Amino acid sequence: MITKYYFITLVLGFILVYVSPISPNYSLSVILGNILFWSSLLLILSKSALRKVFNYLGKNINKLGLSILLAYLSIHYFVYSIALEKLLTGIYGQLFYVNTPFFSFSVTPFYPASPYTAFVNLLFNPTIVAGFPPNYYIELSAYSIILGFIIGSVVTATILKVIELSKRIKIRAILIAPILGVIAGGSCCISLPILLATVIPAANVLFFLPIGNTALFLAYILLPPITAIGLTLHFNSLLPKPPKEFRLNILTKKKNEKI
Repeated sequence: MITKYYFITLVLGFILVYVSPISPNYSLSVILGNILFWSSLLLILSKSALRKVFNYLGKNINKLGLSILLAYLSIHYFVYSIALEKLLTGIYGQLFYVNTPFFSFSVTPFYPASPYTAFVNLLFNPTIVAGFPPNYYIELSAYSIILGFIIGSVVTATILKVIELSKRIKIRAILIAPILGVIAGGSCCISLPILLATVIPAANVLFFLPIGNTALFLAYILLPPITAIGLTLHFNSLLPKPPKEFRLNILTKKKNEKI
């Protein structure tokens, strides 16, 4: 019943975002719509695909876990945003100059009202913007904030799980694979945008080809959810599964109860 309520607020949020171009107050509609949409999606995922992750964090979070989460989020948001800014600068040229530090909350209007405009509004609005000399520009949308939080949560849960297993397993070498997996996956969203921002501007010929926009699209839109999915599967593989006979008994019991 609760999940059904979240789906309703998810749809309501999308509708508000969709009609924002024809709304009397564009900013209010798109901000409220994005808050409803992304918060509802996060709650739905926490009750379904990410249930094991958040259940584990809820039972095992501690000062170390909070430190890991905050450290990862700081690096993820900071480096990812600046890397994308450098990529844009490399493709389109110098877009701005920052003389003094600033911080703002902004909405970029997109028109007309259409499914594509709603999609873009969900990805890029609203944004928290900060700039500081000598021309560093950080811009985080609701999409990047939520995906960053999801990835950070899975990374934190995996590290805490590996630490827990290290206390039970005598042969520590067995834990090398899980550790390398979470390091590789967690750093993916940071290292790849930096690579794109460094390599693509170096090849000026690419500025005139679609690959520049494709690289930006892949880094900003596709990389975070792909990383989140991979890390979630990695975390789930660390959790013990009940014996097959036990699972069959539970399934049989549920079937008998329905009959």
